[in-house]
Amino acid sequence: MSPDPFVHLHVSSAYSLQYGASHPHALVERAVEQEMDTLALTDRDGTYGAVKFVRACRAAGIRPVLGVDLAIDVSGATGGSDQQRPPPRRTPARGGAVRDPSLQQGGPARVTFLASGKAGWAALCRMVSATHLAGERGQPVATPDLLAPHLAGGHVLVLLGPSSELGVAASRRRDDLGLAAIQPWLRLVPRENLIVELISHRLGARAGDWGPGTSPHAARMAAIARTAGLTTVLTNAVRYADRLDAPTIDVLDAARRLVPLGSATLRDIGPGTSRGNAEGFLKSGKQMHEIAEEICRLAGLAMPGAGDSEDGARRLVARTRAVADRCALDPRSDLGIGEVHFPEFSLSDTGASSADEAVRRRCEGAIGWRYGSAPRMRIWTRLD
Repeated sequence: MSPDPFVHLHVSSAYSLQYGASHPHALVERAVEQEMDTLALTDRDGTYGAVKFVRACRAAGIRPVLGVDLAIDVSGATGGSDQQRPPPRRTPARGGAVRDPSLQQGGPARVTFLASGKAGWAALCRMVSATHLAGERGQPVATPDLLAPHLAGGHVLVLLGPSSELGVAASRRRDDLGLAAIQPWLRLVPRENLIVELISHRLGARAGDWGPGTSPHAARMAAIARTAGLTTVLTNAVRYADRLDAPTIDVLDAARRLVPLGSATLRDIGPGTSRGNAEGFLKSGKQMHEIAEEICRLAGLAMPGAGDSEDGARRLVARTRAVADRCALDPRSDLGIGEVHFPEFSLSDTGASSADEAVRRRCEGAIGWRYGSAPRMRIWTRLD
């Protein structure tokens, strides 16, 4: 049986603090059950689960894709629009201190980045380090200018989803602001590296159904992408491996927002904030194809090469697969997992003039601890 062609490109694990519910190995096991051959891990604000994820993928015979989901402040970006979001509110409307600034009205947007090859992984790690060093402890927020040096090599792909400035503009039905939100990124990455991420957690569009995470919203983002000449991919903004894990997400969201369980503020906020339903799990390719069909049907001529929704869905899934193929990493050659690593002699503080001298000094310093009162002549001969 051939593997499922669909690839989840936006997946958070339990290493996304107070956000993801499943450990990396559980997500990989779920992908194996769905007969998928490639899976991404894009934890929030860091790459803490990357090594465990890659090792689980290697054991399961799955190609790993690595990325990160970062909070982005575009208000000061050159050419950016600071009029898309209203001024931030200092306190929540109905009690409870907001600990996650991305939950506040006017808070920073969020953007997903994917590494392409060994150079992409190195750039991604430097991006994360620069973001944490520049931001407030526990609340890392990047800016396009901060990320620019790491995006310049063209080895990192940028995914603009519902939680990005583009998604905010789509929520306001302002295509002009959506096109304006794209421009700062086009100055940082090649057009082929800037991708619009479509997400729908509400299959079966109803009258009045709107907002991030709905099919009509995804269709509008597809329309903006087509006008801008950008590629679109389909993701599910995965936060847990199985639908039954959804109650755990409620606990995490309540803890992150410091509000009671069952609070109205935890519902219908859209993907990337809190769950409005139990659809943010690692779905099968068949389930994702149904979502693709609905988005394409609603988008109509918004989808490139418009035909019927079935053809559009196949093309959308194929584009998602093509991006995954660009970003699939080899654990050994790209990430060095399973290889032997030697420390760089130029970074050592031994004061030795050569690597041989540095190793000999370390050995001599440990002879007494290692051999005790053994005959010294034999020890020095072996050392020489």
